[in-house]
Amino acid sequence: MTIMKQQQKTLGELLINSGIINKEQLQLALNEQKITDEPLGKILVRMGFAREEDIINVLKGILVIIFEINNESYGVEIIFTKEIIKYKKIVHLPTLPEHIKGMISIRNNVIPVISLNQIIYKKVDIITGDTRIIIIENKDEMVGVLVDRVITVKNFHVSDFEDLNKSFILTGKKYIAGVIKDKDNIITLLKPEFLFSGKINE
Repeated sequence: MTIMKQQQKTLGELLINSGIINKEQLQLALNEQKITDEPLGKILVRMGFAREEDIINVLKGILVIIFEINNESYGVEIIFTKEIIKYKKIVHLPTLPEHIKGMISIRNNVIPVISLNQIIYKKVDIITGDTRIIIIENKDEMVGVLVDRVITVKNFHVSDFEDLNKSFILTGKKYIAGVIKDKDNIITLLKPEFLFSGKINE
């Protein structure tokens, strides 16, 4: 499951629904992207179909991929998410920390896989047909995150997000950006940069 396609579709729909572009303009931009591999928003601006201000305004919400760990809901902003893959064999290396399950190879890229079950709950992962590996990308680095299942991709308004960084609740939980209120559910939003820091357990 390639997240980039979902992100492009969402941005395109938001711009169309806002009356900024039409379907024909979106298709022209998507065709151009196949050639240049540029971000969709950048192409729309370059082609004169939208302004940077338009892109920023329609994306004021938070687009999040929601997944489950130990029956609890977590999320990460989709702009950091490269793709989702079904569970595949992970090559374990004995010298790695316990929360790093090992390495996988995807299209000639060797990517470490970490376990949020191990990090957060100190539990061993139970692999099922729903188990997925979410590939997170940050500053040209990639890491695979092992999750129990992926629930959905959803756009939230910024007012749904609550920053708890200054709260005593998150003392020692530097990988948590805050929480998102989704009706009666609470989604813990992760900071992608801490998945790469090597200090996630601190």
